[in-house]
Amino acid sequence: MAADIVGAESGGPAGSEPAPRRDSQLDREQVRVAAARFLQISDLHLGAPFGWLAPERRAERRREQQRALEDAVAEAIHRRVEGILIAGDLFDREGVDAQTLAFAVHVFEAPGCPPVLIAPGNHDPWSLTSPYWNARLLGARGWSWPEHVHVFTSARWSARRLAGSPVEVWGRSFTTGIPSAERPLDPAMLGDASRENGSALRVAVFHGSREGFLPPGQVTAGPFSDEEARRSPFVYLAAGHYHLRSRLDHAGGVRLAYAGSAIAIASDELGAHGALEVRIDRDRVETEFVELDRRRVHELSVDVSGAASEDQVDRRIFGALDGAGVRECDLATVRLQGRLSRGVRWGRPGAELAARLFHLRVDPRAVRPDHDLESLRRGSGLTTEERFARALLERIQSEDDPDQRAVIESALYYGLDALRLREVTPGYEELGE
Repeated sequence: MAADIVGAESGGPAGSEPAPRRDSQLDREQVRVAAARFLQISDLHLGAPFGWLAPERRAERRREQQRALEDAVAEAIHRRVEGILIAGDLFDREGVDAQTLAFAVHVFEAPGCPPVLIAPGNHDPWSLTSPYWNARLLGARGWSWPEHVHVFTSARWSARRLAGSPVEVWGRSFTTGIPSAERPLDPAMLGDASRENGSALRVAVFHGSREGFLPPGQVTAGPFSDEEARRSPFVYLAAGHYHLRSRLDHAGGVRLAYAGSAIAIASDELGAHGALEVRIDRDRVETEFVELDRRRVHELSVDVSGAASEDQVDRRIFGALDGAGVRECDLATVRLQGRLSRGVRWGRPGAELAARLFHLRVDPRAVRPDHDLESLRRGSGLTTEERFARALLERIQSEDDPDQRAVIESALYYGLDALRLREVTPGYEELGE
């Protein structure tokens, strides 16, 4: 039976779906010598809308979020860890209905579930009006977090000691009204965590942005530097906020790690997703990836130059998906490039291609028709085509606004189609960079 949480907080100043991994060949020697072992997850974003998916896929993906959390609890029990560390954004900011909240509260009631320590993030900050964290509001619905679940409720670092374990887990919460630029690992913020405390191993769980590694489209929240992490009093820092796995190593193994989102939340969250098993000894920390998401996200580029029909474009996409090992249960973004033969219009995947995998998004913005623009540019200017092309190419070259350039470019191709093919078929509205 895993350790229980004891003691009060001590604060300081400010298709074919593979089964989730269940490793029955755990390194028993490593289990024996490790001072402590945890399962780390973050950024599940329960209730996320998944607006980028087709409507019929969204509810299914939300069910998979819940299944991933169930699997995480099962893995924690199976691996006999001392605790589950949740480094923020268990919930999404909006969209958490009563069923989702009830599921989250009750999932940790599984027999044998170890202590759970939650550090709310910027998408599910703690507040007196929070429907997730406020005990009174939960109680009004007849719910309460199990006794072995501890939620850090302050932006100040505070500690929870695990009974029968040499580990002290320190955590902090995002709270409403606290600037997201506040630096959680600044020495002035660490407070009591920096003071000597005998032989306790200090582990941190928090939500924050590692400087220099901010993913595209992600906002900075709780920034910290590698140097601040290295100088912190913690033997290991379980971080949340970034949705792809990464880590900061040092001489004693892993100093800080992001587990990434437990399942892929967006179309650019490539690869496998899940949790980390963290093994902490006196002089070394190691992590092991535990896959929870049954699907993987892929991004591919496909050259369609010379394709003479829509079906040939689909066949090239089929070949690229097969070559990349994309499974029927996976999600993929395919970016088309190259020049299509004159008269070929590719608007969307055919039915067979669309059914090839769970979700397929095709981005055709880099595809151009096979007009020889350079020849038209260098021409004598005696033909209507040459004069038309030259005028619009000059406008494209002098235009600084990329959106306006795309409009002029689409006008160029529509005009050339009209002059050469004697017909105009909509197909260039999505041109862009």
